[in-house]
Amino acid sequence: MSRGLFASCLLALAPPAERLATAWAVLSEHADLPFLEPILTRAAGFEPIDRRAPPGETTKDVLEVPVAAARRLLVDVVRLVADVPKQGRATIVWQQGASELAVDLARTTLRCDPGLVTVVVTVTCDQITEPTKLEVPLAVGTRDAPAGLVMSTFTRLVGPRIVTDLWSEAITAFAWECLLELARRISARLGTDTAHRALVPGGIGADKGILLIQPMARFGKG
Repeated sequence: MSRGLFASCLLALAPPAERLATAWAVLSEHADLPFLEPILTRAAGFEPIDRRAPPGETTKDVLEVPVAAARRLLVDVVRLVADVPKQGRATIVWQQGASELAVDLARTTLRCDPGLVTVVVTVTCDQITEPTKLEVPLAVGTRDAPAGLVMSTFTRLVGPRIVTDLWSEAITAFAWECLLELARRISARLGTDTAHRALVPGGIGADKGILLIQPMARFGKG
């Protein structure tokens, strides 16, 4: 599993409407996320910054993304993480030794509860009779107790042992990267730092039905 490409987004010091249009045009050249712009413009706390952020500085407010919107964006993000083009097949096959596991990218989803993001990955193999949904619970921060990008989960997932004994680590890594890449894409949409680098997520949290993202400028001068 290779990391999806990270989009850059350069925002000029221009009027808000022009800045939004310019940023979206640049971002869309690097990723097929057709629903990102309309979803973010409706998200609470979303407002592109009026200046470039100094190193290490966070945006004023935490971005609140409704879980329905996050799920819609995730459909495209999982393909970026798996390096599968939009027109490519929705199912990929992982191999480990003589074992294979089919992952249905199109059915990857998530849900949000206070302090918990659960990514659901649908898999199948010859040893199970039907597709199985495996839940990857990722403990994150909350509004009142932010945890930055620190996340924790279980060593082994709950599900058929024929799958979880061998594939828990890979599935968990995939789920984690999907969530982080989603947060990266959204943060990049807000603006840039003083070195013209896209903002990055400085924190991920969750509330009931809400994905919380705290964008920030990178440390260092680039």
